[in-house]
Amino acid sequence: MYPTRWKMFGLYGKIASIALVTTLVIAGYNFYKPGLINRTSTKNPTQCTKITHIAFLKVHKCGSTTMSNILHRFALRYNLNVILPDKNGTRFWVLGVLDKNTHKKIIPVAKGEEYNILAVDTYYNKHIYEQLIPNHPFFLAIFREPVERYISYLFYDGGVSKKLKQKMETDPYIFHNYTGGAPPILRDFSFYVQHSSLIRFTERMDKEFDMIMVTEYFDQSLILLKRKLCWTFQDIIYITRNKNFRNQGYAVSPTDRQNIIKQFKHDSIFYEHFKSKLFKELSKLGAGFLEELHQFKMVLKLVKDYCTFVKKGDESLIIPKSTWNQQFIVDPYECYLMQLTEFPLVNILQKRQHKLYSEHSKI
Repeated sequence: MYPTRWKMFGLYGKIASIALVTTLVIAGYNFYKPGLINRTSTKNPTQCTKITHIAFLKVHKCGSTTMSNILHRFALRYNLNVILPDKNGTRFWVLGVLDKNTHKKIIPVAKGEEYNILAVDTYYNKHIYEQLIPNHPFFLAIFREPVERYISYLFYDGGVSKKLKQKMETDPYIFHNYTGGAPPILRDFSFYVQHSSLIRFTERMDKEFDMIMVTEYFDQSLILLKRKLCWTFQDIIYITRNKNFRNQGYAVSPTDRQNIIKQFKHDSIFYEHFKSKLFKELSKLGAGFLEELHQFKMVLKLVKDYCTFVKKGDESLIIPKSTWNQQFIVDPYECYLMQLTEFPLVNILQKRQHKLYSEHSKI
C-alpha cells in the first residue's frame, strides 16, 4: 500500500502487516497489489476515470490541513508524485509565494516522471500550478465562514489566545470592542483590494477552480468532490486534524458578528457566492446524495472508533460493501497517517520523494 511504510512504522507496523495480509486473503481483495493502479488514472467499477492530477490551494484555518492529509495519503496509496519543498528547518512544509524559480525549490521527480499532487502551503498562482502539474490539473480550494475562521485564527495564535482566555474569565463576550486582527482569507487566493475588483476576481476564481469546498459543509463537499474525481470512500476517509479546542467558553453577540463581517466584507461576499454555488449543485443530486452522505458518515464513525482504540496486533478493519462503496480495508498504519499533524506527514513525504528520485536517478 505504501512504499517502505513498515520501516517507518516499526514493530507495530510489522505485526499489523501480517494481520492485513491475512485479512486481504480471506476477503479476496487485492487493493494494494503493486502495479494495480495506473499512475495517471484508474477506473472504478462504474468505469469513470479517477482523477490523479490535483492542485489544492491550502487556505489557512479553513479545514485545509484535514483536506491536505486526505490528498497526501491518496498520493501514497497510488504511488503518485507530490510537490514538496526541498528544504528542512524553519517552515520546511511551506512553499509560499510561487514564481519562475519555484521548480528549483521543490524535490525533483525522476526523468520521465511528472508531479501529480500539490497540497502544501502556497499562495495561488494559476500559471505556476499549471507549469508544475501537467494534463490540466483539477483546481481545488476550501473556504470557511469568515467569522468562524477569524475566531479560529485568533485562538490558534498562542499570544492572542492567552489574552482571550484571560478575558473569558470575566466576560464570555470577548470580541466586544476587540481590535485584534487576522489576515483576510482571500490573501491566500492572491487577492488584494487595491489591485482588483472583487466581482471580477470572484468570477475569475469561479472559472479557474473546478471546486471550492465549504468548511461548514465539509462532508457534503467531500461526497461531491468524490463524484467529480471518480474517487471512492476509501480515498476520502479522514480523522479531523488541527482542530482547535482552546476556543470554548466564549460567546459572540449579533453586533460583534456583524462587526467582524464588516471587517472581512470581501471574504464574506466570496464565501456566500461559493456556498450558494455548492447548495445549487447539491440540490440537483436528489435523495441519493443524502443516502450516500449518511453511509459515509457511518463509515467515518467506524474508522474513528477503530483508529482511536486500535492496539498492536489488532486485525485490520473491514468496511463492508454497500450501495455506495466497495468493501475496503483500514489498517493500523492508515490510522497512524490519518492522525498525523501536517509537519510529520510532510516530512515522511519528503523522505519518500527524495528516495524515489535517488533510486530512479541511478537507473
